Amino acid sequence: MSAFAEDFALQVQSAFLGWPTDLHEPLRRWTRKNHEATLARDRAALEDVAYEFDGYIRALLADRRNTGINAPDDITSSLLRERVGDRLINDDEIVSILRNWTVGELSTISASVGILAHYLAGHPDLQQQLRENASLLPAAIDEILRIHAPLIANRRVTTRPVEVSGQHLPAGARITLMWASANRDEAVFGDPDEFRLDREPADNLLYGAGIHVCPGAPLARLELRLITEELLKNGQIALVPGKKPVKAVYPASGFSTLPLSIQR
Repeated sequence: MSAFAEDFALQVQSAFLGWPTDLHEPLRRWTRKNHEATLARDRAALEDVAYEFDGYIRALLADRRNTGINAPDDITSSLLRERVGDRLINDDEIVSILRNWTVGELSTISASVGILAHYLAGHPDLQQQLRENASLLPAAIDEILRIHAPLIANRRVTTRPVEVSGQHLPAGARITLMWASANRDEAVFGDPDEFRLDREPADNLLYGAGIHVCPGAPLARLELRLITEELLKNGQIALVPGKKPVKAVYPASGFSTLPLSIQR
């Protein structure tokens, strides 16, 4: 995961946002510290990690302001021109946007890459099918990530009393929404472990639905399609005999260690 999936996620986000390569290693360390603090539920450590990230982003923003009209034309620079109503968004708001994007992008994309590679390694027939017909890749990727979700759950607080499937929830109730469970609902998908390319795309909640659909879904799908194409192009993806994958610890998903080989 650290040698391939995490590195890919880091490089592709930096390219998208226009961040320099010398930020790769600090961001790699920051992601690990954020993950460890989240697992430990260490609020002080989480605050320190957030403050560290603030420093990286504020330095990038200051550099773009100092460069003026010669600043790179990228997403980070565009945020300096973004307005809410009659005012420019401030640095605190930009930092918050980019922190949320970074946490979601780096962890979710790397987890997805690991899940896809692991599934394909266990299904050589599917690998061959996708090599012969690359147009099936988008549906195949979404279906694999429906079966093994890269995002397990999220927490919310109810704003009013509500009834869900006969369960009464009062206003102010703290709940955990299990995305992974929703995408494995037998009432919708039948056998949730069955891989099918003909499922109704709208049933797959991988990127959410309605007004809460993930705004980064088109970018994520592009990134995952391209990396899967490259993996398939380079040879047969296989599990390494005698070395077992190690699953990530909740609330993370995917794998923490995934020994794979590409057999040309």
